[in-house]
Amino acid sequence: MILFILVLLIGGLMLAGWLGFGLFLHGERTRKRAEAEAPGILDAAFDGRADVVFKVNLETPSYETVVLGAKHRGYALTHEKDDSDLGIAKTLIFERRAR
Repeated sequence: MILFILVLLIGGLMLAGWLGFGLFLHGERTRKRAEAEAPGILDAAFDGRADVVFKVNLETPSYETVVLGAKHRGYALTHEKDDSDLGIAKTLIFERRAR
C-alpha cells in the first residue's frame, strides 16, 4: 500500500513538472512571436491618438519593447498598474508628446 502511494506521488510530481515545463515553453514561443510582430502591433496601437492604453502580458511584446517603441513613436509613459501579483501583467497608459 505504501509503495502504491509512493508511486502515485512520484508520478504526480513528474506529471506536474512536465506540464509546468510545457507551459513555460509555450509562453516562450508566444513571447518570441509577439516580439517578432512588435513593429506592426505598436504601429497599430500608437496610431496618433492623444492617449493610448496598452496591456502587457505574456502574449504581447515585452514591457521594454512597448515602452521604447512608444517613445520612438512620440509617446511618453504616464501611468502603469500591475494587473497581477507576479508583475507579469501590466496596464500602461501613454500620452502623445507635443511636437
